[in-house]
Amino acid sequence: MMMAAMASDNAKEAEDNARKAKNAVKGVLGTIAALLDQLGNIDRVDLGKLNQIDESLKRAKGKIANSDLDRKLAELNDVARTQEDMITDYDRQIRQIRADILNLEDIKRTLPDGCFNTPSIEKP
Repeated sequence: MMMAAMASDNAKEAEDNARKAKNAVKGVLGTIAALLDQLGNIDRVDLGKLNQIDESLKRAKGKIANSDLDRKLAELNDVARTQEDMITDYDRQIRQIRADILNLEDIKRTLPDGCFNTPSIEKP
């Protein structure tokens, strides 16, 4: 009796699995049918227009190659590096000038007020 119940349960589970598999296959077949339908509706490719586009692309590539962009880009990079070096040098000079100003202010604070170079009263 127990074995029969187990067999019945297994049969029901197998039937459920088969139903799920059947539904999954139907879904995939529906997707494939939709894709085939879409592929059937694709317009034919106009080879003349495709060749025109290809020629336009070749002309554009030729213009780019003839414009010597690589050399111009290298020159611009060199100029940018030179400007960066100049900016770095200016920053260094500004720091040095500020340090000199602080040094002069420190000297000014340490000097006494007034003049202490008094002439001698007696003459030798």
